[in-house]
Amino acid sequence: MKNKLYKIAPSILAADPLNIERDSLLAEKSGAYRLSVDVMDGHFVSDITFGSNIISKLKKLINIPVEVHLMISNPDQQIDNFINTGADVITFHFETGVDISNLTQYIKSKNVKAGLAISPDTKIENLTPYLKEIDEVTVMTVIPGKGGQSLIPDCLKKIQFLTEFRKKESNDFLIQVDGGVKKDNITHVFNAGADIVVAGTAVFNNHSTVEHSMNALFDKLKVS
Repeated sequence: MKNKLYKIAPSILAADPLNIERDSLLAEKSGAYRLSVDVMDGHFVSDITFGSNIISKLKKLINIPVEVHLMISNPDQQIDNFINTGADVITFHFETGVDISNLTQYIKSKNVKAGLAISPDTKIENLTPYLKEIDEVTVMTVIPGKGGQSLIPDCLKKIQFLTEFRKKESNDFLIQVDGGVKKDNITHVFNAGADIVVAGTAVFNNHSTVEHSMNALFDKLKVS
């Protein structure tokens, strides 16, 4: 039950765009805790990716949760689309400037978990007023919007801050790390206090099968 110990969430942004359903099933079979779906609007970040329709397709296909990571400027205006298509967790960015408390409460009122993401250049202390309200914090360890970047080492300090805060305040939010996680650094990320790790190119790449890539990550954790 290796996925019970280490929760890895493959990001389908890195999957084969012509075979997303196949790759999603392979990720689930290989021990993925859940899938992560990056939604970009071309405004908050420069790229444009999936719409809400991909969520309903995935929910009919797989039996693991689906987290939607909204990298969009006005998440409050589009949130219902992702709630209605079956997202299990919806993560939006601190930097959007929306009313975080109101949006968090609205998401949770729909029996969906609410996550708050923070970009590398934002101080982690800015999140402290909201940590008792949200279900998850996503620490971005790369600049949002582009795949295949290297993990920014200083971002690990944010994970440690959240871990200490959670213990001190007896909170139960989960800590997710997203960006640049690979076989050579995944142990450091979990050791810093991460509960869930998003992995894109470390799982979906042209040099190995999904199963082999997932096993390589779990094996690295097992021997660490």
